[in-house]
Parts: sequence; structure tokens; C-alpha cells
Amino acid sequence: TTPNATTPNATTPNATTPNATTPNPDELVQLLLELLRSNLAQWDLEDLTRDPEAEDFAVATAKRSIDRLNMERHGLVERVDVVIDRALVQSPTATLSTESPAMAFDRLSVLAIRLDRAHRAAGTASNNGSDLSPLLKRLSGQVDALTESIDALLDDVRAGRRRFVPYEHFKLYGSDTSNVIRTDGTRRG
Repeated sequence: TTPNATTPNATTPNATTPNATTPNPDELVQLLLELLRSNLAQWDLEDLTRDPEAEDFAVATAKRSIDRLNMERHGLVERVDVVIDRALVQSPTATLSTESPAMAFDRLSVLAIRLDRAHRAAGTASNNGSDLSPLLKRLSGQVDALTESIDALLDDVRAGRRRFVPYEHFKLYGSDTSNVIRTDGTRRG
């Protein structure tokens, strides 16, 4: 089976889809960790660009790095979906989900970073004595809700109630619609 949001290294066979292949849990966990690292690096660079004392050159350099990391993030999301899609047999008649599992995992990684940064801020003197416990409680609730939603999506896909389309990123540059660049660097027209 595919791992779920709470146990990313689960390897229980999927009885409802006997034709599904067993995914390599290490591959999926590695991709999810790379996605988290990419989002964390992008978060840090975005913080740098918001620093009112940052020099223009540093901001411009950071913005270019953010663009590179964002493209990398899209590629990782695609690869996560490929691993999950390979592991499941999806019912073509099932209700289509509004987002893929990898898109939800991407949002979960950003929420985890946001929660971590809020915890750090709560533990420092620089928070001006603000009580961040209501924020921490809300963020924790969002993490729990999204984790539950990811688990439900994967359970529903396994049971044939829902399906997803693996995410593909297409970026249009300028007004030339024939200039579509994919995350792997290939162009499609």
C-alpha cells in the first residue's frame, strides 16, 4: 500500500487492489523529505526577501533561488504522485478528487514548517511577550485536519471511491503559449 500521512513507512499489502505493486516506502519517504527540505529552503529565502535591511542584490539573488526551488518543488510533487499512482489501482469510475495526494503532502509540509516557526517564535524573547498559544493550537488543528484528509483520500482511492490525476506542472512564459516548460526542463507546444 501507499504510506499514509501518519505512518509514512507503512508497508501493509493492499488487499483491495491485488494488482497494485508494492511501493518502495523508502523512495516515497525520501521524496517527501526532499519536498520538506525544498519548502524549508524556500521559506528561509522568502524571509530574507522580506527583511527591510536586505540589500537589493541579496533580494534579487534570493528571488532567483526561490524560482529554482519552486520549480524543483513542482518536480518533487510530480514524482511523489508517480510513486503513489504506481502503487495503487485506481477505479476509472470513482469520484475524482480535487487535488492529488502529493499536492496535499506539499501543503502538509508547509504547515509543518509554519507550526515549527510558530513554536520557535513562542520560545523566544523577540515575540514581544505575545501569547502564541492560540495560534499554535490553530496550526496544530490544521495539521491534524490535513493529515486526516490525506489518510481519507488514500483510503478512498484504495477502496475505489475516489481517484486522482497525478499532478503535472506546466509553466507558460510570456504570451507565447507554445513556450510551455515542464519541471524536467522539456518544452511542450
